Amino acid sequence: MKVLHIFTTIMCILLLVACNNQNNSSSIQDDSSDIVMLSSDTSNEHEENSIPSIAQTYLDDQTNDIATYKAIHIEDQLFVAFNATPLKQAVEQKIEKKVKKDLETLTNIKDIHVTSDQKFYIELTKLENQQLSKDKVLKKLKELKKLSKEQT
Repeated sequence: MKVLHIFTTIMCILLLVACNNQNNSSSIQDDSSDIVMLSSDTSNEHEENSIPSIAQTYLDDQTNDIATYKAIHIEDQLFVAFNATPLKQAVEQKIEKKVKKDLETLTNIKDIHVTSDQKFYIELTKLENQQLSKDKVLKKLKELKKLSKEQT
């Protein structure tokens, strides 16, 4: 009888913990729903004519210049980090300016940040793999933007 009572108590605790975890994950999903991550590895699964869809289609078409890319669209801001193809690495800065100009005209977003910086690319990859709230993502992107403007 004592074993049955202990078993029932443990099952109740596990049930409460499982329900509690389920509620936390859904609140994180709701908070980060405005964050759209784009990558050269993923397919275009966004709404037709939405900013992420337009940006991803454009970046996918740049296979002569861009080998891989990571991008994030949040609150009318677009951050793009890319790796240039081996033959185009010497002119990465020209590619950055061209991509930024083209994305501004295609998406009508004025706050676009395009870089070929490896650190920025790695940090966007980390953001993609983490479940962060919208505020934390914005804070992290603000720090990255500030660091990318610094000259070494």
